[in-house]
Amino acid sequence: MTSLAYKYIVTFSLFFCYFAYGVNFYVIGPTLIELASIFRTSLEQICLIYTIRSAGYTFGSLSGFLFKYINRQLALVFFVTLMGITLALIPHCTSINLVFVLAAINGFSIGSFDTAINVWMLEIWSEDSGPFMQALHFTYGIGAFVAPLICEPFLSTESVHLSHHHSPSSSSMEAANDTDPFQTLNISVIDPIDYLIHIPYAIAGAITIFSAMIVLGLFFYKKYEPPRKFKAPNDDQLSYQSKKKSSILQNGLEPPMPLRLTRSKNLHQTFMTVWIVLMGSMFFTLFVGMEQMHLQFLPTFAVNTDLNLSPSSAAMISSAAALAFTIGRCLSIPLAIKFRPQTILYTNHILMLIGTILLAAYANTSEHMLWIGNIVLGCGFSSVYASIYAFLEQKISVTNRIGSIFVFAGGFTAAVSPSMVGRYIEADPLILIWFDLICCLLCLTVFFIIHLTLFLDGKQTTVTTKSLTRKRNRF
Repeated sequence: MTSLAYKYIVTFSLFFCYFAYGVNFYVIGPTLIELASIFRTSLEQICLIYTIRSAGYTFGSLSGFLFKYINRQLALVFFVTLMGITLALIPHCTSINLVFVLAAINGFSIGSFDTAINVWMLEIWSEDSGPFMQALHFTYGIGAFVAPLICEPFLSTESVHLSHHHSPSSSSMEAANDTDPFQTLNISVIDPIDYLIHIPYAIAGAITIFSAMIVLGLFFYKKYEPPRKFKAPNDDQLSYQSKKKSSILQNGLEPPMPLRLTRSKNLHQTFMTVWIVLMGSMFFTLFVGMEQMHLQFLPTFAVNTDLNLSPSSAAMISSAAALAFTIGRCLSIPLAIKFRPQTILYTNHILMLIGTILLAAYANTSEHMLWIGNIVLGCGFSSVYASIYAFLEQKISVTNRIGSIFVFAGGFTAAVSPSMVGRYIEADPLILIWFDLICCLLCLTVFFIIHLTLFLDGKQTTVTTKSLTRKRNRF
């Protein structure tokens, strides 16, 4: 039996791992333009790093079933270490193709890790997991906030003009084309310090590997043992019990629970589980794609607006959005104790809509509104991921397999959308905001359908229970 103290020790070690994950995941965004300059490629092509990493994340999420057969602690140590090593090596690659290979491995390790840690947290705290899930994702927000701050000292403080959006002179374009057919960035304003971006990558990699060593140390100190689960009776046992109750009834002892009703109830429960998993997967597909695309492309979006911001200023806006994201997750911890997950989720969607509308209206004309819109949107993103897990856990048990389905679904849009957004963000940066708005409206629709389904099912269950009680009282 795992002691309460050891549960807290494991939980806080997982918190640090998720903080490292946030740092690892959001280092690339602020340095994207510098990476394009280093590898002498276009912004559109370097954006493929998001698509490839998200594709790796999606396939990595399918490894959830492995944790039934291998030790989860050691698997988590392996994947987190792999996350750190692959990230740290990216700036040292000799070709863009090698960068994409490392991005795929990094994404696969992140997907495997994300599946393992969310299910592990639910397993540790079971029905009391709500505040701990919020705290877990709060630490991820801290990592997302810290990542741009780690990068900022090594980013250019000059405005970087992109050829598609700012239309440089034809002579400069011809010179760039003679040098490299893929060169679309005017890098004459890039400072030498920008080529030291291997330093923030090394720092993020070291933090990630250190978090893995903490979990490894806990494994040698005391191996985590999953709580024992009592096996529910199977259909044969239920059938035998029903027949036994029927024979008792014939002897005039007690009324039975009809076998037909039992089978109907099991069928209904199976249908509800499949329906919730299907709709939950659709929600994760929409939300994770929106959240990751916005936070990853935010620095690039800010640089490409008509405000002509520098990469350094864009990184600070990204950090402010991540700070709002983090504070929102911090506040959601006590709120998760007082309010139901559905209340928190509706509030999140309202904030996301407000932030998106502000950015659509003012992103190209007001730097102050650009800050405010991203801060409001960051608050809206903050507690959705943890809250939807807690909301679905009220009706179904989120197992390793179901957790893998959710993570896989979340990675699907994150894998597909970067190529579309990255292709057009130079010419029309607002494509990111329209993408956010569409996803937000669809998320709200899907969540409302799930909520309505559970509400109606709860009322039906209450009516059925009262009917059975009245029938039993007649005997």
